[in-house]
Amino acid sequence: MLMVAAILFTACSDEETYNTDATTAVEFEKTTMTVKENEGMIKLPVKITGKRNGMIRLTIKAEGVDGSSEAPSYVAAKESANGSEGDYSITTKTLVVKTDTVTSEVMNFEMKVLDDKIINSDRKVRFTLSVEGAKLGAKNTLDVKIENDERTIYDLIAGDWLMYYSEVQFDKEGNPLMNEDGTPVVKDYTADVTLSVIADDDSPLRGKQVLAYTSKFNFALTGSEVPLSWSFNYSYDEATKNGQLNFNCTSTETVYSIQGYEFSWQVVKNNKLADGEIKGKFTVDENNAVSKEITFNPNDVLYISASGMSIPYVNLKLQRK
Repeated sequence: MLMVAAILFTACSDEETYNTDATTAVEFEKTTMTVKENEGMIKLPVKITGKRNGMIRLTIKAEGVDGSSEAPSYVAAKESANGSEGDYSITTKTLVVKTDTVTSEVMNFEMKVLDDKIINSDRKVRFTLSVEGAKLGAKNTLDVKIENDERTIYDLIAGDWLMYYSEVQFDKEGNPLMNEDGTPVVKDYTADVTLSVIADDDSPLRGKQVLAYTSKFNFALTGSEVPLSWSFNYSYDEATKNGQLNFNCTSTETVYSIQGYEFSWQVVKNNKLADGEIKGKFTVDENNAVSKEITFNPNDVLYISASGMSIPYVNLKLQRK
């Protein structure tokens, strides 16, 4: 989506009259731009030349441009209004530029692009500039192409997620506390997690591994929130549209270091901590959108361990933010 916002310093009083200097001209600084749909705020520069003895009013109009017959093809970007679905939204279409003796100046509309997390076509929107109080230059249109940043289902996994996890509680003797139904007593937590994919097409890990990072994971051994970095193993079956994102539990991959101890994810095999995976499942719908939740077997226990010290976690889940 995109939003155009007025710059604060362009405000003027109602009494100010329009510029009459014939040398003043206004146009876009460029006529084409290409942006990724995950770039966020983008500036749309407008160049003003000539002195101004009064105010200038700049107005832009936006409309989608269809390029279905072009190679490579693209589709017309759709406007979103009041939170409705679409590719862009416009909140302010006008800038009022005050009187000034500066002979050359660049002012910016702002464009905010919102990543839709869907594999779809590139889109294009055309801005048309009009002006009161100055002459309009030749560069009176600006075409902005919004490139889809998701190439595969694998790329859709990237982004911000909320991880739910429960820490098993112990008594003073180090024995797990148990509920009457035989389940362990736990304390529930959440952590903001950023998932990143391997962008390099030449990397052997692209399409196989997803990197994870959280700045605040509750860690009982330190009694504080600590940063953790780890990886997930990724797989996807196009035929069934089912995928897996599995905790990569191996003693060779450090998730946290403190005072010389290297902590890693581990699982239990044959009553011993060992390397393995905690399997998470996701699905993909008919629009190629990844499910908003990645669920893990609630009976699987994930340990963070080092040198005989370990803490078990259960009730794991990832939820798209």
